[in-house]
Amino acid sequence: IEVCTGLLAGEAAQLNEAYIYFMRTGRPYVHLKLAVSLDGKVATRTGDSRWIAGEESRALAHKLRYRYDAILVGSETVVADNPLLTDRSGKPRRRPLVRIVLDDRLRLPPCSQLAQTAREAPALLFTSSDADSSQELRELGVEVVKSNAGARDLAAVLDEIGKRELQSLLLEGGGTVAGAFLDARLVNKATFFIAPMIIGGREAAIAVGGTGAEKIADAFQLENVEVVKRGRDIEIT
Repeated sequence: IEVCTGLLAGEAAQLNEAYIYFMRTGRPYVHLKLAVSLDGKVATRTGDSRWIAGEESRALAHKLRYRYDAILVGSETVVADNPLLTDRSGKPRRRPLVRIVLDDRLRLPPCSQLAQTAREAPALLFTSSDADSSQELRELGVEVVKSNAGARDLAAVLDEIGKRELQSLLLEGGGTVAGAFLDARLVNKATFFIAPMIIGGREAAIAVGGTGAEKIADAFQLENVEVVKRGRDIEIT
């Protein structure tokens, strides 16, 4: 009998990318998702960001949430936008979508949508050990994890998330969170929805902050690139 092995190995690995990565590393597979203007902005100088991505792109973004175990943002996003960060696909899930906030200064308002719905949809907050009291948040059902490094040690954050058997993580934070994860080389996959608009302005929020590459040779070179038209937008994954 002639036996062939390794057929469509790449395609099979891509279908199971999150599970395979988690089983090998113990950390969640990290997927960065951003909606940006043609000039790389995620909001205007006044903080307005609704809506940069078109309707089809936003619908696909919600489908992405269904495929992931957890979603992560920074405290700036929560304070500025007061998002709910829930899976609104209506499909049955293997486990509830866990909403995670990096919040070194414990800025998450108890009146925020995320805190107010923590008993219906799990909410996990990473902060520093010297942050102010978080008793009110805990009473609302928010799980607060304090450490000396706080939310700055992203590798430790991912290790802690992995201990909870969360195999995949969708990054939906702004430029600060995106830049921090990219600087730490902790992003496995990226999806950019590029809208045909030019926002302009030096003070407008950029898609990726952080330190960034010093030389072009140090920049992230993406592989297995897919380009799809989504209504008026272009999706690059």
